[in-house]
Amino acid sequence: MQIYIMRHGQAEMMAESDEKRELTLLGRLESEKMAAYLAQCHLCFDAVLVSPYLRAQQTWDSVRPFLPEVKNVQTVKYLTPSGSAHKTVNKVLALQAAGVDKLLIVSHLPLVGYIVGELAPAAGVPAFSTSTVGHVEIDSSGFGCLHSLTTVSQLKEI
Repeated sequence: MQIYIMRHGQAEMMAESDEKRELTLLGRLESEKMAAYLAQCHLCFDAVLVSPYLRAQQTWDSVRPFLPEVKNVQTVKYLTPSGSAHKTVNKVLALQAAGVDKLLIVSHLPLVGYIVGELAPAAGVPAFSTSTVGHVEIDSSGFGCLHSLTTVSQLKEI
């Protein structure tokens, strides 16, 4: 199974609550730039898991037009900054057992790093800048390795 774990784009610092922080214009542009890169990689996701927080939902809204239609898009309540990496990995393994081969997760720091750490322990817990995507591959037993961590600043003009 191929898992792509994306941190949301840059968000405003202040809002009524953390859940309601919106993407900045730069955050939308970062997300679109990463989406264009993913599109160039010809990725077709079988499923997408997205945090319920506004900035992650807006990131997915920015990414979606660049990718082929995904029929299985789920908002998952525990994909929050202080969410559960263990629950997320259990969800990933259930999706793998259900035949999902390519999965995109859109979430937050520090959870995105912890998810990588659970799926690919040898990778540790990497730091993700905004709109960064980590690519983890797991085998049928759930053992994984981190293939790449791609930041927006690494991408050439697309």
